[in-house]
Amino acid sequence: MYRGLISVREVSVYATNLPRESSVGIRLGGPDAISSEVEASWLIENAMLRIAHAQAGGKGKAPEMREYPLGVAEQAEKENFAVSRAEAFRRKHLNKK
Repeated sequence: MYRGLISVREVSVYATNLPRESSVGIRLGGPDAISSEVEASWLIENAMLRIAHAQAGGKGKAPEMREYPLGVAEQAEKENFAVSRAEAFRRKHLNKK
């Protein structure tokens, strides 16, 4: 229950300045879910892949940056969708005799 001990603005400042790879960032996903060192290594990897692609003639689709990790809710939603599709497939195809 809110008792006025800390202002709403102060809470928002704390929330926006959370460190990367914090528990909140991992739950929400996106860039805050990984550390800056991991993101730097991803950027270097992407640059190296693009250089190799250009040196190989630049034909085809250029390599893209890795996707940021999904949040906990998005990951659960994705898993639930896959499970529901598998159950629908089983109902449809395994009951035919």
